[in-house]
This record gives sequence, structure tokens and C-alpha cells, in this order.
Amino acid sequence: MLMKLITKKNTKAVLDLIIENGEMYFSELQRALDNVNPGTLNRILKELLEEHILKKRVEDEDKAMPKAYYSLTEYGLEVIKLYEKEKKIEKMKPKFYNEIKGDVGQIINIEKADGLEINFKKEK
Repeated sequence: MLMKLITKKNTKAVLDLIIENGEMYFSELQRALDNVNPGTLNRILKELLEEHILKKRVEDEDKAMPKAYYSLTEYGLEVIKLYEKEKKIEKMKPKFYNEIKGDVGQIINIEKADGLEINFKKEK
């Protein structure tokens, strides 16, 4: 469920804004993401809350329209690292494409980067 959620359209944009600003309320997010339907934004926030990636703080609860502020949880800070890891892997891709050589059935490349080991085998 986690990977499915964080790869959905606009989820990264929402998380990037919250990382950049620390805490944001719905209207701020909506203004910053003017191309995102309010219903879609509400659904994204709800799913991020359900997965404990975001937390919600309500201010002025006694008012008719209280402000709900969203910020990252400790778990959310760890989830953000998945986006960073994705960037590192994407940067490695051209290097691997250029180094593929070898006989059928042999491991043709072993590359280690940040504790990640990738083994390529040539297909028969």
C-alpha cells in the first residue's frame, strides 16, 4: 500500500510542499497546487493520514471552519527517503546500460552504491 500511495499522481507534490514549509493548512496547499482538484487533494491528505505519513493539527476547533494543519510524522520523514533513493537509482541507470557485456548466463556487472548491490545477467 505504501509504494502505491507515494507513487500516485500529486502525492509527491503535496509532500514536497509540506517538507518545504514544515506545516500547511488545506487552503495553502490548494493555492500552491492550483491544478489539483480540492476533492483529489482531500483524498490524498486522507490517505497520507491513514498511512501515518502525515499528522493533522486542528486549530480553533470551536469555530465553524477550523483550520487543519498538516505536517510530516517521524515515519513520514523516513518515507521521504524513498524518493531520494529513487533519484540515486535513476542516476545510476545510464552507467549500467553502458557497461553491459559478457557471455550468456554470466553475471556481467556488479555495482555497489550506498549499500545497494545490483547484479545483471544476460538473458539467453
